[in-house]
Amino acid sequence: MKVLHILGNQGMGWTGGISATLNSLAQSRLAEWVEFQCVTADRVTALLSTWQPDLLVWHRASSWKGIPELLRWKSRPQILIEHHYSAGFEQHQVPSRWRFRSMLRLTYGLMDRVITISEGQRRWMETQQLVRPEKLRLIRSSRTLDAFLQVPEKVQPQTPFTLVAYGRLTEQKGFDRLIQAVQQLPTGTVQLLLGGQGPQEAILKQLAGHHPHIHFLGRVDDVPALLNRCDAVVIPSRWEPWGNVCLEARAAGRPVLVTDIDGLSEQAEGCGLRVEPDSVTALAEGIQTLVNASLEQRQTWGQQGRLTASHAWEDYVDAWDKLLRELQ
Repeated sequence: MKVLHILGNQGMGWTGGISATLNSLAQSRLAEWVEFQCVTADRVTALLSTWQPDLLVWHRASSWKGIPELLRWKSRPQILIEHHYSAGFEQHQVPSRWRFRSMLRLTYGLMDRVITISEGQRRWMETQQLVRPEKLRLIRSSRTLDAFLQVPEKVQPQTPFTLVAYGRLTEQKGFDRLIQAVQQLPTGTVQLLLGGQGPQEAILKQLAGHHPHIHFLGRVDDVPALLNRCDAVVIPSRWEPWGNVCLEARAAGRPVLVTDIDGLSEQAEGCGLRVEPDSVTALAEGIQTLVNASLEQRQTWGQQGRLTASHAWEDYVDAWDKLLRELQ
C-alpha cells in the first residue's frame, strides 16, 4: 500500500514535530507492508505525475481556499488528520462560527475518514455535528519517546522549585499568562525556564522585564535534558487539540500543570493539575499547589504520567495499522 502524507507549505511544528513523527511511522513495523512519502501541498501535483499512492493523508489546516484542491483529487481515497482545530481554537480565533463550521462540514464531507487526535476534540466534532459519525476515527497523537522514558525520576526538588515550559512563542501557547502568574508569586518561589522561539518572543521578554527567575532559553534541541532539569512542566495553552509537550513531560516522569482545555484535559488525568484556561490567578494558584505538594505526591504524579505514556507510541502505530487495513 502506498500512502502520501501532505503537509502545509510552511511545514508544521516549531521543531518539525509532525514530520519527525511521520518519519518514525515510516520506519515502524508498518514499513513491512506500507510505503510512505511526505510532501508539502504545493508539490502534490508534481509527485502524483510519477508516483501513484493508494491514499492521500492531509495534515494541513483546512480552509475555504483549500477545498478546490480536495475536489480535484476526489476520485482518490482521502483522509484528514485534524491537528489544528478544536473547541478552544473556535472560542479564541473564530469570529463567525457558522461560516467556520460550514467550511469544516464541507471539507470533512469530502474525506473518506476524519481523524481526531484527542477525545476532547472528538467530542467537539460530534457535539457540533461537523462530520458523520461513521467517518470519524480517534488516533491520539504521539511520537517516539525512548529518550524521554530514560529521564531519571526526580528524587530531590530543585532550589528554587523549577518549572519548564516550551513550544512556539505564540498567543496560542499562553506563555504571557504563565509569566504573569510567576510574577504574582513571591520572588524566589519558583524559577521558570521558557524554551522556544516565535513571533511573541520580544513581547514576552518585555513582559518578563528583569524578573530574576524567568529565563528564556531560545531553541531547545535536547528536550529530555531540559526536562531532567525541572520539577514540573507547565502547559498554559489557550487551545491545544492534543499537546505533545504534555505527552513528553509524562514520558519523562514529570508532573504537569495544564489548562483544562481540549486534548490537555484528558492527558493530565492522574498525573498533575488542571486549571481554568487563560487565567493568571488560576495558574498562580496551580503553581503554588505544585510547590506545596509533597515530594511523594509529585513522584506519584510523575510515575502515573510515565505509565500512561509508556505505551503511547505502540498504541499510535497500532491505530494506524488498523486504519490503513480498513482502507486497503
